[in-house]
Amino acid sequence: MIGSLYKLFITCTILVLGLGFLLVPFGETSAPREIVEHATLTPPPPPQEFHVFNPVPAIDISQPDLRPMQITEGGCCSYAGWSVDSEWVLYLDGESGATRSGLYSIPRDGGSASLVTDRYGVFSADWSLVAYPESGQVYIEQWSTTARSSIPSSGREVSISPDMRFVVWEFGSRTIQSPDRRQSQVWIANVDGSAARELVTLHGGTFQGWLGGSDAILATGRLSPTSPAGIWKIDTSTGAAQLLFEVERARQFALSTSGEWLAFIIAFEQDTRRNGIWILKTDGTFTQRLQGFGAYRWRLDGQLLLMPLDLDKKYPGLYQIDMEGGRVWRLIDPETVRLDITNNDWSVSPNGKWLLFHASSDRNLWVMELPHPDIAP
Repeated sequence: MIGSLYKLFITCTILVLGLGFLLVPFGETSAPREIVEHATLTPPPPPQEFHVFNPVPAIDISQPDLRPMQITEGGCCSYAGWSVDSEWVLYLDGESGATRSGLYSIPRDGGSASLVTDRYGVFSADWSLVAYPESGQVYIEQWSTTARSSIPSSGREVSISPDMRFVVWEFGSRTIQSPDRRQSQVWIANVDGSAARELVTLHGGTFQGWLGGSDAILATGRLSPTSPAGIWKIDTSTGAAQLLFEVERARQFALSTSGEWLAFIIAFEQDTRRNGIWILKTDGTFTQRLQGFGAYRWRLDGQLLLMPLDLDKKYPGLYQIDMEGGRVWRLIDPETVRLDITNNDWSVSPNGKWLLFHASSDRNLWVMELPHPDIAP
């Protein structure tokens, strides 16, 4: 069953790439706009095709005796996450019998779950802060002390920077219907809501994530109606923008923990050589296309995990790709280890040692230790 679900997920992912990322419509903002001049830096050299992934010459370090371990019971919690130290699995759980609704933690090796906080919302990277809506406003609360600050986003969802210094949110236009022309104003403020200002106006694009703690953000679209469409790195202090990759539409963005590496997908381009998974460094020094297609996550900076699409296999295998070194390892052989993953719901611990997934068969959380290749030069 999981094989069919896995294949169905990958197929559906391909089909819906052109639909875009669904957002709740933003209202028009009446806040004063600060004009920002964007210093466009020299783009990187034209990308070349990158044929590094090929399962045939991969170094096989799979271990048939390794088995996933179930850590929850009774069906639980889609899209769980990890604590910073990789020792705890964190998940949101609703009312279930005597279970109190909130954020729970459970030891990586299994055991009793503990309620961390009953507050739902968007959490910071270390899970110490939570942003949540209340009465049409957004507040950021430190759940250990319950101290909170109001964010002037008019109820819009916010994103907390990894170093917890800033937040960003978007005001979007309701009057422009075309997704390629729709404007989105990205605002930034201190994490306590002070010093709010407009950082950039995007045309047909959106905020995608943080780079370097809070030094820059990643965004898509155009910076003006006539500028090229692409993936942009925008300095949060100066507003200076660097075009990392020119593309009309890209999907499935995955940033490494440090923000140094980005993976994304291009589909339905007239030049079919551009379609597929692309990898770039956000300093603009590395841009390559990956041969093969599947689900991917970053294990460590420059180390990509890929579950390739294979319609002949019931369960997915797992490969690790050393992007700069060009080496490939097979970590999991689908003939000996069954990754019973539902809806592409899997993640890697911050230290890169553990795989967490939501199982299709019983809807529980499972954890598995990953083999470690020798990645020394």
